[in-house]
Amino acid sequence: MDRTRSVLKLVFGINVLFLLLLGFSYPYLEPGTDSYVVAAMSAALCLTMVVVVAIITYFDWGVFDAY
Repeated sequence: MDRTRSVLKLVFGINVLFLLLLGFSYPYLEPGTDSYVVAAMSAALCLTMVVVVAIITYFDWGVFDAY
């Protein structure tokens, strides 16, 4: 579980960084533009990955321990 936990920390940190960057740029986007749609889809993807990391961490699933 040690290797899995370190990978999950990295994935969680990257997703939080992306969400922070999206949060800072969100006020400057105009609704209905292409960049607004891409930002919304990116935020949804990052939030989904945070939920997946939380589920894997909660159940102590050793994803990378078999390798």
